[in-house]
Amino acid sequence: MSDLCMKGQGTVNTAGNIMADNNDNLRPRRELVEVLRRIDKSLNFEDAHLELLSNELTDSLILFLKEHFWPDEPLWKSLGLQIDEIVTERFASRLKDNLSILLVSNTSGEIIGCSTMFLETLNEAADDTGIQQIKNEKLKKVRTFLGHKWKESDVFQHFGVTRAMHFLALATHKNYRGRGIASKLMQASLEFFRELGFTPVCIVGECTSNISQKIYEKFDFENLYRVRYDEYKVNDELVFTNTGDSKTAKFYVKQL
Repeated sequence: MSDLCMKGQGTVNTAGNIMADNNDNLRPRRELVEVLRRIDKSLNFEDAHLELLSNELTDSLILFLKEHFWPDEPLWKSLGLQIDEIVTERFASRLKDNLSILLVSNTSGEIIGCSTMFLETLNEAADDTGIQQIKNEKLKKVRTFLGHKWKESDVFQHFGVTRAMHFLALATHKNYRGRGIASKLMQASLEFFRELGFTPVCIVGECTSNISQKIYEKFDFENLYRVRYDEYKVNDELVFTNTGDSKTAKFYVKQL
């Protein structure tokens, strides 16, 4: 799954006027840590606990994604995209708000699941300068596809907002799959978002695999836009082929 409305200057009403957002600022981190602790207790993970991402944990998260997320991502597999320093640095830069949620083993201390996300504003979503500067050409193809399709779906206009919480990856360790962990992480994320300290909370996420799409739909996300891989062409050539069982990318939204 390659996969809320915040940090902006206001919302837009149906007449197209900017309205002030309520609770513009996030709650202090210490309060968010306590919120996540309460959510963790309510979900009762077996021999594991939730942690809020920190600068100290970013390298461990990137290593986890290298081993348990990116190798299975349909678009990456299609292009044979190699996970180099450019890829990891770019991904890490999008996690700088440290709002991602990790599921950590109580016994080994290793990450066994994650729900990663970042704050995105209308201006940031509209600016494709960063995509054009990507030096890894295969990564640029993926980001161009996802960014272009988000512009077509126009989620900010859909909700009348100028900021969004953007899901990036919902992943589970290979040895722990099939236990419902990803669904619990999604549930934890939604409960966490309700406590961030601002309104409205709008969520966006692009799903490139069948598995992630089922989870989003389980939690009643709205499928705002979809595109078949065998219909996406650049210069009359298909960009993504051999995507396995996953044939369609879907772009989801939800407002809390």
